[in-house]
Amino acid sequence: MIILRFIIVSITWFISTLPFLIPYYILLTSQSKRVGYKLSIEHTVIVCIFVYYLTAVLSFTGIPSIMDIVHNRFGIITPKGLNFPPDEINWIPLLWLTEGVRPYIENILLFIPLGLMLPFIWKKYEVLWQTALSGMTFSLIIEVSQLFNRRITDIDDLLMNTLGALIGWVIFRLLQEHLAKLQEKVSAQSPPIEKIPLLLREEACFYLAGAFAGMCFVFYPFLRSLLYPFLM
Repeated sequence: MIILRFIIVSITWFISTLPFLIPYYILLTSQSKRVGYKLSIEHTVIVCIFVYYLTAVLSFTGIPSIMDIVHNRFGIITPKGLNFPPDEINWIPLLWLTEGVRPYIENILLFIPLGLMLPFIWKKYEVLWQTALSGMTFSLIIEVSQLFNRRITDIDDLLMNTLGALIGWVIFRLLQEHLAKLQEKVSAQSPPIEKIPLLLREEACFYLAGAFAGMCFVFYPFLRSLLYPFLM
């Protein structure tokens, strides 16, 4: 029963992204055809898995609902500006290490799939710094958003998440020869044109943004309350 509940809830995470991703994908497909490039069915399937994974990360890390921000439920917005409690922001690396390594390991493991999937799906991320920057940026967005729901914004999380993405990239490089045939089917190749359209060039970024928007604007404020009776 617990597994069934998790499956239903996690599918709802993915569904929450569709209002943002379907219009994007329609535009992406149209623009790709215009430049003579076709996205494979295998690519579409792996992208859905990628977005599903992103929503899981956002759920586990606990980003705020847009309603939390609009209604100022945590008193962050004041007449004098934003009021972030200092004790909920940690700027000191490895501050909590003496309390155990489990949170560090969990953060690393959480971002390993990101570092593995980015270069597997998009050739541009086979360059190490591209994957590292994406992992750090995604983690930074999560940490900054947590300022608005009274969760601890921690530099350790940023560092460990980025490290996880780097480890994922290393795993990809080690397995790349074995994954070569499958990668050819699912990866987005750069079309042979001088100027690649933005929607195609930054495809991964749009999925990252769509996953965040879906959880923040759709799942938490609306779909989660619909699921609550089922989860009780």
